[in-house]
Amino acid sequence: MSKKNLLTHSKKKQAFAFFQAKQPQEAKLLYSSVCQLDPLDAEAWFMLGTLNAQLGAAADAEACFRRAAAIQPRRPEIHYNLAKTLEIQGRDEQALQSYREALRLKPDFAAAYTNMGALYQARGQFEEALASHREAVRLAPLAEAHYNLGNVLKKMARFEEAAASYRAALRVKPDFVEAHNNLGIVLYELYRLDEAAESYEKALRFHPDAMVYFNLGNVRLRQMKLNQAVASYRQALRLDPNHAEAHNNLGNAFRIMNRHEGVLASYREALRLKPDYVDAHTNLGFLLMEYGRLDEALASFRRALHLNPGHVKAAAGEATIYERQGDYEKAYARLQPFLESGNETADVALAFSALCRHIQRCQDAIAMLERILARDGSSLYVHERISLHFELGRLLDAAADYDRAFAHYRQGNVLKGRNFDPEVHAREIEDIIQTFNADFMAAAPRAAARSRRPIFIVGMPRSGTSLVEQILASHPQVYGAGELDDMRRIVDSLAETLGSELPYPQCVSALTAETCNLLSRRYLDRLAELSPDAARVTDKMPSNFLHLGLIALLFPEARVIHCVRDPLDTCLSCYFQPFGEGQDFSYDLGHLGAFYRQYQRLMRHWEAVLDIAVMKVGYEQLVAEQEKVSRAMLEFCDLDWDERCLQFYDTRRVVATASYDQVRQPLYQKSIGRWRHYDRHLGPLKEALAGG
Repeated sequence: MSKKNLLTHSKKKQAFAFFQAKQPQEAKLLYSSVCQLDPLDAEAWFMLGTLNAQLGAAADAEACFRRAAAIQPRRPEIHYNLAKTLEIQGRDEQALQSYREALRLKPDFAAAYTNMGALYQARGQFEEALASHREAVRLAPLAEAHYNLGNVLKKMARFEEAAASYRAALRVKPDFVEAHNNLGIVLYELYRLDEAAESYEKALRFHPDAMVYFNLGNVRLRQMKLNQAVASYRQALRLDPNHAEAHNNLGNAFRIMNRHEGVLASYREALRLKPDYVDAHTNLGFLLMEYGRLDEALASFRRALHLNPGHVKAAAGEATIYERQGDYEKAYARLQPFLESGNETADVALAFSALCRHIQRCQDAIAMLERILARDGSSLYVHERISLHFELGRLLDAAADYDRAFAHYRQGNVLKGRNFDPEVHAREIEDIIQTFNADFMAAAPRAAARSRRPIFIVGMPRSGTSLVEQILASHPQVYGAGELDDMRRIVDSLAETLGSELPYPQCVSALTAETCNLLSRRYLDRLAELSPDAARVTDKMPSNFLHLGLIALLFPEARVIHCVRDPLDTCLSCYFQPFGEGQDFSYDLGHLGAFYRQYQRLMRHWEAVLDIAVMKVGYEQLVAEQEKVSRAMLEFCDLDWDERCLQFYDTRRVVATASYDQVRQPLYQKSIGRWRHYDRHLGPLKEALAGG
């Protein structure tokens, strides 16, 4: 061997040793020297190209591979690596040519098929990508090959085939986290939600990952397993606090759960992290609309539409705002493009159904709702299906098609699930009665403040509380605050406030005058924030009937108006209302009857032990004798008569509850005896009301 050849051989040996030792710069210097000594050494050019590629010098790598290919044109590995450097430089067509040349020279080159498939997929050429990945699997059925095939099938929305490919990958490599995750994604698309959740949970057993927790949360949200959804989103945020989508979807879960304390913060954090997040702007809009903050809600919808003018949900939200404001022409104009183009989504249908009565198109709305449920029933979120069924029930009831209406109301309630236990609730009522007994109420401390500002309007939901508040709020000295959850929060935190190990209600045994003063002042300060000048402020949270014992201790001079209505009409109206969490008793007729009996039992107890002023207002009497009852209510609240209370429907105030539309209209009789239309369906309710 000549001296030159010996030197070249020695340098190549040293260079390869550096290459194996992962010292690319040293290896590159030696291979460059070899190429200068012997410009026809294809192997040296190939290795120099490989090192340049590792070091990010794609153009230099390309030049080296081309020199190697000119010397050894029939070596497929050279063409394969040349293709990779061309791909890095964005020269896709030339890269594909080089991959094809590598495959012409070596038809069983599985890696070339894999890379070519990935390049086709990146270019959106899915059929070509599919063919390439199928060849890669045929030649080398490795886990990664099956996974890559699954990915292109997923992109093509061929979800069943994609699932089969991911399962094949997992048979080869059971701990393949990405395959478990992507299998979950396609199973979610196939609405096989239990299987999707199982896949995500398997992925998490191998490796905790924020995106997998996020995906699992989405499954649980779709299944209406809301506590599990919240837990998953929180895990995602623990691993990645800047995950805007997780904040947004956590807000969605909170909103469905009526967890007001968390939902607004979640949406705002999503938008802080991602200011152009259209869905978060839209969701915030719907939340603000529920709060009655219509101008702010409209601004959120408009921001979403500025970012994405074709965003259907935001447009539907904007139309709903106009409908709430009574601008029906503008509401219809907003929906018209979607209605005429056949873009029938749940959001458009719900907005249209709210509007249809004002534009005489309710039969069209009914047909649209039915089409969506028939076409997309399984693909809709559970809460969307619930809303559609309840809207159909409402429209069919208005059309006097009572049997069909009841069928949809029943289906909507069935979808909500039954989480209410009448026996547990009865024990809770018994605890309240036993705790707030006559002896306790006689001896218990009371707040020193003797404010008559609060008016608590209580009773069963759908018993006329919104109507009573609207009449009172039409008086110039009254502010209607709506359903405040302040008393619930006081109750929920009372044991902690008192430092008691006993839960509520037993913890009230530790109440002191000082604590009563603190809690009373906190609530009264809240009323002052809401309306600094009003002489009276109404709190129409119906469920405050549960807390009247504590209310009597904190507000000895408060007024309580107890709204009552025919039990069958009340319970049926609750059953027909798509309440969220917190009203679980309303999802089943038997549970409704049992809850109503416990409500009656507790109110009889309060009548016997309370020493604060309570007025009972019957809905039927109020409708029949509006002025007489209205005058009595104002007198009870120490307010002078004002004629505006008779035209309560002209009072411009936001009503954020389900009764927002009713309080815009004069009193009507049609809700009295409404249960008779549904008598044939009410057996379980009647039995429960009778104590059966």
